[in-house]
Amino acid sequence: MNLLFTLNETYLPPFYTLLRSIFYSNSREEVFDIYLMHKDISDNQLLRLEAFINNEGHSLHVIDCTNLFEEDTVVNRYYSIEMYYRLLAPFVLPDKLDRILYLDPDIINLNSFAKFYNQDFKDNLFIATTHEYATKWIQPLNNLRLGTLKSEDYFNTGILLMNLSEIRTKVTPDDIFKAIQTNKNRLVLPDQDIFNHLYWNRIGEADWRIYNLDPRFYSKLKLFFPAIYNQEWVEMNVVFIHYCGKHKPWLENEKYRYDLGFYYHEFETKHTYLPAYHPELEEQNDA
Repeated sequence: MNLLFTLNETYLPPFYTLLRSIFYSNSREEVFDIYLMHKDISDNQLLRLEAFINNEGHSLHVIDCTNLFEEDTVVNRYYSIEMYYRLLAPFVLPDKLDRILYLDPDIINLNSFAKFYNQDFKDNLFIATTHEYATKWIQPLNNLRLGTLKSEDYFNTGILLMNLSEIRTKVTPDDIFKAIQTNKNRLVLPDQDIFNHLYWNRIGEADWRIYNLDPRFYSKLKLFFPAIYNQEWVEMNVVFIHYCGKHKPWLENEKYRYDLGFYYHEFETKHTYLPAYHPELEEQNDA
């Protein structure tokens, strides 16, 4: 299976934890080709990451995105330029790839995603999820803001199954750059806004409770429907937990306020060995 990630060095610790959860929660027979789009991760860190992935029997493919965007590309609040890379991924990934699963680095994988990955796109360009009860009240505003007047949903970009071969026939990189510049004064969640602006009617919807469970929303489900939504349900059904928002379990540790934080900490220590260390690269970086 092909997996895509876009991040900077700040997100390497949770990225390792996400990878541990993927390797643990899927069949050992699965082989992952992991594509990493970045612009500033050091060579030493990349070698350590590659050793970690290779030790598990998988492959790392690094894509340097230093010149992918202009410096004045719109970035809001605590969002980094790396968030836009997933939008251009179909045009920088190898042409031989026909599908890939993108995951944000602030995610934990609890159960196999093979069925999700291999599903029929049914002519859609993407499979994604919404958090409909959180966005339904502002949907009319989003429709006006993004020019998607007929859309009934606002899709989250944290988990995206991409129909690469079909995307390449429908959109060009110039379409994406133009959308960013045209909408730059209206963007709130920048890459997510652009994604919905461009693709709102070519996205198949997956169940967010299974494939994009936000701990904040889970707390409400558990409060109102405790007989259904509990730890047993999570461990039997949920594929991806997504630690959305500014509160992160790796930053707040035991002070993390939502119930599902302990799954992150569980996978932090699933493996006992460390990635291979390359002192010669440390010396080069210090020179």
